[in-house]
Formats: sequence, C-alpha cells, structure tokens
Amino acid sequence: MDDDVWVDLQMLENQLPLFILEDLFVPEKYFDYPDKPSIISLSYAVFKTSFFRAGTKDFVLEGKSSSEVKHFVDLIRTSCLPSKLKSEREVKTINTPSITELHRTGIKLKAGSTNNLFDIRFADGILEIPRLEISDDTEVLIGNLIAFEQCHYEEKYISDYVSLMDCFVNTPKDVELLVKYDIVENWLGDNSEVSTLINKLGKGVSINENYFYFATVVEDLNSHCGTRWNNWKANLRQNNFNTPWAIISFVAAVFLLILTFIQTVCTIISIV
Repeated sequence: MDDDVWVDLQMLENQLPLFILEDLFVPEKYFDYPDKPSIISLSYAVFKTSFFRAGTKDFVLEGKSSSEVKHFVDLIRTSCLPSKLKSEREVKTINTPSITELHRTGIKLKAGSTNNLFDIRFADGILEIPRLEISDDTEVLIGNLIAFEQCHYEEKYISDYVSLMDCFVNTPKDVELLVKYDIVENWLGDNSEVSTLINKLGKGVSINENYFYFATVVEDLNSHCGTRWNNWKANLRQNNFNTPWAIISFVAAVFLLILTFIQTVCTIISIV
C-alpha cells in the first residue's frame, strides 16, 4: 500500500463509518467460499501491521459488529486494548522520574516479555517495558488515536500510555537508554527527534486520575525513588561514576585512604 494512502487511512478527519463500508462491501464479488470475511476482519488484517501490531490480539475483535466499532481509528484502538482492563482507582500523581533518573537509583531496564504495549511492569527493581517502534507515521497514528479517545471514551488507555512515556522521556539521553535496552526501536534515526515526538504527543493530554491504567507502576516507582538508600546510590553514581575519569579518581581516592589507614596502624604498632 502507498505510504501516503496508509497515513490518510489513519487520520481522524478521513474516517468513514464502518457500517457504510459494510453496506458497500459485497463479499460475493471477491470470495467464492462459504465463510466470507466481514469488513471488520478484513480491515483488521490490514491494520494489525500498523504501529500497534505488537499489541494487537485477534480475539478482541471476535463477534464485533460495525455498530460497535465506529471506523478504522476505533478499530485500531479496540484491537490493541490491554488484556486486563482497569477498574476505578484514584491515584495521587501520574508523574514519575525520567528513565535516566530511574536508572541512576539502581532500577534495571528490560524489554518486555509480552507483545502488549500496556504490559509495563515494575518488580524486584526491574522496570519492564514492551518494545515500541517509532517511525515516520507514529505521530499521525498516535495523535489521531489520542484525539479520538479524548472525545469518545472515559477510560483513556492510549492517553495513559503516552502520558507515562512522556514522564519517562525528557531528553535524548532517556531515549538513548531505551534504545540501548531494546525497548525503543528508533526508525527516525535521531534520539532527539524521538524525545521531541513523545513530549509533543503527551502535551495537553487529559488524564482521568480515577482510571489511570498505570497507577500501580507509578506508585511503586515513586516509592522506590523516595527511599534514602536509593537516593544515596543515585547521588553517588551522578557525582562519582558519571565518567570514566571520575571512576578512576574515586577508586584512587579510596585506595589512598586505605594506604593511609594501613600506614597509621603500622605507625601505632611500631610505637607500642
């Protein structure tokens, strides 16, 4: 499919109701076997190769009709909903430190073991984030999904995901870490473009704090970063281990301190 056509099909202003397409679609003209595909199954076969292809699940659309799925954008959103839907729960804050700051406190980063983008987990000091592909049409697709979701759904899963990623990514350094640990696949080439894109998508997004999908993850991360021990480790890494020369200087200082201690002990023993 032509790239321009592909992008146009994902734009909210270009959407046609699926029930209209269903009325226009006559499967008998194209399929001569008994089990003829519906317009939804055919559309899904095309769009499951989009940005959220890793998160889509076939069973989500089973039994869905054109009256339940409004158009292509709604179909993409529906097909990538998390396997476990959230229940009402109030969260104090949706803000969390950036990936760089989290990494400094000793949190280990790991590419997600599942294919669903919403399966972000934090346990035993390991932050697991499913792989995310950033390409030329990412801004159009996510932007339209957010715009549609903000107007039509109380539970804003896509918006929650983008808001959390916006917290994680503040600078190109954050993207660099995500790329290093195979969490982000950067097809834009420049890490600064990715950080700018994520921050742009997250700007002005309305979040329902009573239904924030990643409430538990945010609370656990903030709790981890709030302990004195983890803050001390972060400061130690920042002030003493941020460059190779800083590490060498720190090791030399410790070695000198040990030698001084040994010399002092030997002097005391010789006097006694």
